[in-house]
Amino acid sequence: MTTTENQKKPFPVAPLRIVYLNGSQEMAKAVDNSLVKSRKSLMSSLSFANVIPGYVEPTYIANAHYYRYGTGEGKVVLEDSVRGSDLFIIGDVTNYSVTYKVCGRINHMSPDNYFQDLKRAISAASGQAHRITVILPFLYESRQHRRSGRESLDCALALKELADYGVSNIITF
Repeated sequence: MTTTENQKKPFPVAPLRIVYLNGSQEMAKAVDNSLVKSRKSLMSSLSFANVIPGYVEPTYIANAHYYRYGTGEGKVVLEDSVRGSDLFIIGDVTNYSVTYKVCGRINHMSPDNYFQDLKRAISAASGQAHRITVILPFLYESRQHRRSGRESLDCALALKELADYGVSNIITF
């Protein structure tokens, strides 16, 4: 949020949209419900809220579909427009309950699978969203912060990759 010199009241930079990765639906819906309630109550007290298109919506969740092919490769399709929006992508890379089939066998989503789907979602919105923020309750590959030998620094590489994809902010707990 930014503040104008005249009003000294916060206002959104762009319309808000939320996309969630498979397995993060509960968290995304809780955030969405909270936003809908708070914006409805704010609308009556803030004079500028009535003139901001998309400030109060019945939901801020944009529909996204995650497809898996028989080889395990994936694809993300955004069904709703995120053009010009302040897009928040919510994902839990440690949720092993989501499954898919590879060559007819059940496979559980790994953190690497989730990270690939995250990049696919970002790519689907790339060049359309005003700003992209990624929310990860557990930061991908965050266990290691420095080298202890000849090993990769996967978290640093992943964060650089997200920045290169156009992510403005990363929120983690």
